[in-house]
Amino acid sequence: NVMPAMLSLFEWNGERGETSEAGALFKTDVALLRRAIARLGEEHPYDEPAVLAWRCDETTPGTAAWLGGLTR
Repeated sequence: NVMPAMLSLFEWNGERGETSEAGALFKTDVALLRRAIARLGEEHPYDEPAVLAWRCDETTPGTAAWLGGLTR
């Protein structure tokens, strides 16, 4: 999922700034999570991109089956 342009307020290297950027939500299997984080960090144009992850402990059976089918 790609979220539309948003205002990003940040502090980097001792300076405060703001810019417009888009956000993205990637869904994957927990077994692939570390690899996905590493790959996103490698591919992102920033030196230190903010790549955040969390494990989803519960979902609907249909979503689990769909995601499992994509990642296996």
